[in-house]
Order: sequence, then structure tokens, then C-alpha cells
Amino acid sequence: MVRKLIAKHLGFPIQDYGRKTTIVNTIKQLKESQHWSASQMQNYRLSKLKRLVNYAYENVPYYTELFNKNGITPNDIETLEDIKKIPILTKEMARLNQDKLVSKNLHNYKHIKKGKTGGTTGIPLVVYNDPNNRSVTWASYYRWYNWIGLEKEDRVVSLWGARTVTKMPFKTKAIIKTIDWIQNNKTINSFNISDDNLPRIYQEIMDFNPALIKGYLSAIILIAKYIQKNKLPINPNLKALSSTSETLLPMYRKLVEEVFNVPIYDQYGCGEVSAISYECKEHKGLHINEEHVYVESLNENNADVYNEKGRLIATSLDNYVMPFIRYENGDMTTLLSEKCTCGLNSPLMGNIDGRTIDTITLKNGAKVHGVFFTSLLMEVGITTDIISRFQIYQYETGAIDFKFETKNKIPYKLLESFKTEIYKFFKIVNITFVDFIPNEHTGKFKYLKSEIN
Repeated sequence: MVRKLIAKHLGFPIQDYGRKTTIVNTIKQLKESQHWSASQMQNYRLSKLKRLVNYAYENVPYYTELFNKNGITPNDIETLEDIKKIPILTKEMARLNQDKLVSKNLHNYKHIKKGKTGGTTGIPLVVYNDPNNRSVTWASYYRWYNWIGLEKEDRVVSLWGARTVTKMPFKTKAIIKTIDWIQNNKTINSFNISDDNLPRIYQEIMDFNPALIKGYLSAIILIAKYIQKNKLPINPNLKALSSTSETLLPMYRKLVEEVFNVPIYDQYGCGEVSAISYECKEHKGLHINEEHVYVESLNENNADVYNEKGRLIATSLDNYVMPFIRYENGDMTTLLSEKCTCGLNSPLMGNIDGRTIDTITLKNGAKVHGVFFTSLLMEVGITTDIISRFQIYQYETGAIDFKFETKNKIPYKLLESFKTEIYKFFKIVNITFVDFIPNEHTGKFKYLKSEIN
């Protein structure tokens, strides 16, 4: 309780002061706006979009050139739907025009944070964020805590990557540890999780007694399997789990919820646009963070689609130092037409089905995502009690390497059933069994890896 009070009255105000953000006040604003009527929200978003477009045209070389080339002016954006007059910005375009996407007034901004995307699909993209954009991003994240029955001051264990920790000077490490302490947070390096140190990590989590465990799904799965195998107790104070950066496939949602005996909530964002959507207690989809982002879902003909899979196009309404307008980040999702029963007015999107490049091509030419394989595995009886994870690598159409991460031998009948079914879709399947499949250099785990998409 003392740590919670310190976090509330000291930790978060200090963060705002030190980083020049306004997270605490922005949370209050977002708690009000989430109950606005549709017309109030539409007017608010339109005013933000107009302001952003005007600024981008006047101050960001890429958009000045883009608008002039296509005969567009900021005055052409009179409604939210008019955003479609602006050509799509692909990931490759962003990389090629990285410098031109940055405001020419960059030197006038203070407390700019420079980061980069994961680079799992190519060269990482450098991204700049100003304090206002970070304030809205973090405020929406802590508002989401309330949706799932938590407060921002609650104890949280973060299973995150720390690749650069050995390069940090002692002072920097000390500052990070201090911030963690005053914000009631404990960070565990997910890159170091192994069979050897799982007992220690489990005990650290038990001793800290968090209300929320969040982080890479692959790290949560490893800990869940360790707890399940050893029949260990769970923290009595634990209320929720949250995964990010990796697709929350149905079989892994089932596993971690059964082991931890609490719900797991999905959230979605990307480094270029940040906080896009969050799952609420109803688990009927992810609520779009519409005060911050404008989301479209397009088919192959660039037409809007609802209740069916489409390419995700996102516009950040808050980043002026490096605007991303109609940005196609390579992910696919489904925008839902139905409203959630939780009482929030924000629209829903389905779970992210995976990146457009993270697909596997069947022998008939159809492309499928990870859920196709988890469904097939479950139908033949190969569950998380038998395997830990799987990974598929494709080198040509209709041919795959199927790698199982398992400590136990898959029963012969189940394996034969799996082979029978998988060969209905592929002409060549090379199956191997390993004790451990390593994560990518970014710390994320990829279920699907293809050389042909």
C-alpha cells in the first residue's frame, strides 16, 4: 500500500515533471472523452486531423511534396473521410523518406525522444516523438488499466527486453531502478529467461506479488509452462495478464489463463503510431484509441472493409514532430461493425491476424496465418500440454519446415493424425523436434517465417 501511494502521489508526477509530459492530466481528459457521443468524438477527431494536416503540409517536406504532386491542399480535408484523398504511406516509403518525414522545426522542439522500430521486416525506422504524443500514448494505456479493473499505481511485473543493459553506465541503471521503485514496477529481462533461471524468476514474481504481469507473450508462456509443470502456486494478488508484440493465438490464451487463473488482455500498437487499441473485460475485440489514432481497414482494391480481414492503415493524430498519416505498417486486422457491451463507445477491431508478410502459402496458393495452424493442432489433439511452441519456416509454395518445441514426445497416433491433415494443404512437410526455439534479435517470437511472401 505504501508503494502504491508513493507511485500515485510521487512517482507519476515526477515522471511528468522530468520528461515534460502531462500524463496525469491527460488520463483525466481521456476518462471523460471515452463517454462522449459519436458526434462529439467525430468533431474532436476532425479538428485534430485538420490541425495535423495543416501543420504537416507547412512544415514536413514529405507531405509538402506529396500534396503538391497530387494536387491536394489542407482545405480539401473537410471530413474524416476526406483523409482518403491523401495517398497511403507504406513502410518502405517511410524508410526511403525518413529525413523528409521529420518536421523542419525539429530543432525548436524540446524533450524529443528518438527511438526506432523493431526492424523485423528490414532496416529499422527511426521515429521521433514529442512530449504531447507520449502523454496521450501513456495516458490511454493507463486508462486501459481501469477498463480491466486496475489502477496505474498497482504493482506490475514487466517482462521486457534489455539488450542494452550491459552498455548502460551505472548512473543510468540506477535511475531506471529508482523509477521502477517509485512507480511500483519491477522489470525482468525476458531475454535472459531460461530453464536454469526460471526458478529464480518465478520466485521474484512471487515475492513482488504483482496485480499485473505484462510483456512478451513468449516470456509469459515460458513462465506458465514452468508453473504448470511444477504445480506451483500463483500470487493471490494477481488480477490480469497482458501480452504485447506477439500475436496472442487462441491456444496460448487458453494456456496462460488456465495456469494463472486470471484473464489475459491483448493490446496493440506499433512504434510509428504507438497506442492503437486495447482489449476490455468483454473480450469481444480491441477498442480503438480513437482520440489518438484514425484507423482504416482496406482490401486489395483499397476499399474499406468491415467484419472481414483487411490491411491496417493508421494515422497518428498527435505526432507533429514526425507525422505518420495513412501509414500502412504491414499488419492485418478486422474492423468490427458491432458495438461492445462494456459501455464504451469506441469502435472495435479484431485481434491482429499477423503481418502481411507473416503468412504461409498453401499448395493451392491460399495464404494463411498462425490461427490456421493452432486450429489444426487442436483438432488433432496436440495441445499445450504436449508442446510448448511451434514455428513454421517456408522456403517455397506448398513446402514448409514445421518445428515443434517440446520436452515430451508427441504420441504416435496424434503425430500421424497431424501428418495426415497437414499433407492435405502442403506437398512437403519437414518435421523436427527441439527443446527450445530462440526468439528473434528483437526479443519477439515469430510463429511463421516465410521467404516467399
